[in-house]
Amino acid sequence: MRSVAGRVVLVTGASSGIGRETAARFARAGATVVGCGRDERRLAAAAAEIGMSVHRCDVTDAQDREDLVDAMLLEHGRIDVLVNNAGIGWAGLVEDMAVDDVQHLYDTNVVAVVDLTRRVLPGMLARGDGDVVVVSSGAAFVSLPPLTVYSSTKYAVDGFVEGLRREVHGRGVRIHSVNPGPVRTEWLARSMGTQPDEADGSRRLSPGVPASWVAAAIERSASRAVAYRVRPPRRGARPAARRAAAAGSRRRRGRRLVPPPRGEGQAARPGQGPGLTRLPTRSGEQ
Repeated sequence: MRSVAGRVVLVTGASSGIGRETAARFARAGATVVGCGRDERRLAAAAAEIGMSVHRCDVTDAQDREDLVDAMLLEHGRIDVLVNNAGIGWAGLVEDMAVDDVQHLYDTNVVAVVDLTRRVLPGMLARGDGDVVVVSSGAAFVSLPPLTVYSSTKYAVDGFVEGLRREVHGRGVRIHSVNPGPVRTEWLARSMGTQPDEADGSRRLSPGVPASWVAAAIERSASRAVAYRVRPPRRGARPAARRAAAAGSRRRRGRRLVPPPRGEGQAARPGQGPGLTRLPTRSGEQ
């Protein structure tokens, strides 16, 4: 494991949820963090709380993406870690979607990820060092209604990660993915077309694991010397015998159960992180 202290980190979607927790975690670890998002008010609040720089950026806008990367390079000279966290959902049947809804999903969840990664890669490859962490979803493993189109964007993201990981293999750049299932964020409320606010309290949050668990997995990924892919366990407690059997089954398949981080209900063991399962990379990957 390598320290993230002193590294320059860009986190998209940093005004709330997983992005905000991730930015805070990197900042506490000594990284120089720049967060971006569309909501300037919430970005300012996050900046004051975390101690990070912020840029207003709509990741669906190509000019905004270009300006964001250019501003970071001008200010800091490099981007060591890119966390592609910004994303949106859609809960509904395909027949009820307008083509603009489909376009917006793909612009946010796929095009923005590819373009931001494309923009930071040359500097990383020139230095022979860098990490790109893509926040995908458990929806990339199985597509179920009413998340059909959303799931398809995450299948696309995982395909991009898999191919790019092979492209940069042996060149010093590591491509990671984190595939959480349900997370306690505003994702579901926003997927239903509402615009929640922190004043709404816990009502705006969907059931799931804490966002801090996913943030810990993201930080751990960026600290690895090899490409890394993690996904969360099934939600809810299980009897000890079933937990042991599940852990043994994962070990037999080459997977390792990872407990929640310290302070989230269970002490973390050295080198391990938040209630997530490491998936082995395929042959030929980093």
